[in-house]
Amino acid sequence: MRLTLDTIRRDEELLIEKAISGDKEAFGYLYDHYFIQIFKYLLIRTNTQEDAEDMTEIVFMKAWEHLPHFGGKKKDRNFRPWLYMIAHNTVVDHYRTRKHFLPLETALQTSFGDGEPDRIALKNEESRRIIQAIKQLDEISQRVIVSRFFGDLSHKETALSIGINENNVRVIQYRALKKIKEILREDDE
Repeated sequence: MRLTLDTIRRDEELLIEKAISGDKEAFGYLYDHYFIQIFKYLLIRTNTQEDAEDMTEIVFMKAWEHLPHFGGKKKDRNFRPWLYMIAHNTVVDHYRTRKHFLPLETALQTSFGDGEPDRIALKNEESRRIIQAIKQLDEISQRVIVSRFFGDLSHKETALSIGINENNVRVIQYRALKKIKEILREDDE
């Protein structure tokens, strides 16, 4: 039976098991499924599309290399937050080796399809303002907001990827959103 992207959600554990045992095709399906999510996360955290593309490849190479050591018991495995943790560590390594600070750039993906130019410009301006507000948060708050709203991770997945408990994620998210609202209100005045 040939696996498709539609079956990944139902059969992710099977794909992980196969990938752990060295099945490159199974890992390829996981790669295809998570590539865009990880790329978007890295694009937000880096300066350029090229850096995001390079780091996305690094994330998946590291995941492939460390897959035999992934998780322990099946019930403890959570592949998605594990990838985000690898992605975060890759960003840290990237900036550490270049002696730069960790920026949160305005590289949000915007739809330029059939939208009206005025609506696209407004969306870009709103995105720019939100990203500028997020940049003013501390690093852990930035990670929570980016993971939750740009990475679309659950509270639990965010907690696992950052290494804090789920309740802390909720509190940090609440405080960060409150701070973002305050910053945006100040900008409007």
